[in-house]
This record gives sequence, C-alpha cells and structure tokens, in this order.
Amino acid sequence: MWDTPWSRTSDRRFQPRIGRDFELEDAYVIDATARGFLSRTIAIGVGGAVAVTGVYGLATGSYLAVEVVWAVAGPMLGALVTHYFGSTGKDSR
Repeated sequence: MWDTPWSRTSDRRFQPRIGRDFELEDAYVIDATARGFLSRTIAIGVGGAVAVTGVYGLATGSYLAVEVVWAVAGPMLGALVTHYFGSTGKDSR
C-alpha cells in the first residue's frame, strides 16, 4: 500500500534531522562570504543608483527619479545598516 501523509503508520518517510545543516567547518566561512558579497552588492548598487539619478536630476532639474530610486532602495539600505549596527541582545534598549 502507498504511504500517504494521512496514513496512520508509525513509520514515516521523511524524518527531520536534528542538528546542524552542514557538518563541515567551511560552511560558516562560505555563509559569511556570501553575506559579505550580498551586503557589498546592495550598498554599492544603492549608492550607484542614487548617484546616477542625482546626476540626472541635476541635468534635467527634475528629481522624481531620485525619489523613486530612494523609495525602493532606502528600505534595503536601512535593513542592511540595522543588521550591522543594530542592537545585539534582547536586554539592550
């Protein structure tokens, strides 16, 4: 008989594994490298986009592009700054 999710058998097909996802010590280094790359990419991308639209605004006299870019990129930059410079514990106020 097929093992269905609603069957009442005690033998389950998929069991959660308790513990770390990776047993390698290099997993933390890879994770930190990926986060660092993503953080730099966001920061440089936001800075470049605001700079380009700022120059465009100076040239045309219309700063609507800066407002739109900042409305999209501002929360991403805010989350990045909060992650790196925010409070670190539950009891810190």
